Amino acid sequence: MGYGERRGELIASGLRGPKLRGALAEAADGWLTELFESATERGSGLALVAVGGYGRAELSPGSDLDVLLLHDGSRKAARISELADAIWYPVWDARVKLDHSVRTVAEARALAREDLAVALGLLTARHVVGDPALAAELRAVTLADWRARAAKRLPEVKETRAQRLELHGELAYRLEGDLKE
Repeated sequence: MGYGERRGELIASGLRGPKLRGALAEAADGWLTELFESATERGSGLALVAVGGYGRAELSPGSDLDVLLLHDGSRKAARISELADAIWYPVWDARVKLDHSVRTVAEARALAREDLAVALGLLTARHVVGDPALAAELRAVTLADWRARAAKRLPEVKETRAQRLELHGELAYRLEGDLKE
């Protein structure tokens, strides 16, 4: 059973709040693990990592799956592309929203230094399947970089929050607030 069907069952089950969000994340983990294992060869150097709300295991019924295919750079780009396609296409075919990327630790680190949204997403990076050492390396460098640059990054976070508040208003006072924003 795919994630879309399982998500429907979980929503209909009566679970609510944190229990539902955790169950949805667990179902997504299981499904993505199956896709990853059927697409990849055994060995190290590849990992599927959940980031953002999915990394926190806080999926809501309409949440997209924020996923990073992490690799060590030892495989040819064409092979990495084939592996990514073998994972992403079944997700798209199931009509599950997917926010995806394919990067090495160094590429993810470099992008996080430039892009606040990427940096914030990586702060909640969680290993789903594959090489746990690679995922642990990503978490270690992400957290070290965040700590080292906190004096610069925290004002950026504050400014981003102010922009969202100006654009979307206070959720508690909206008739139909954008929960993601």
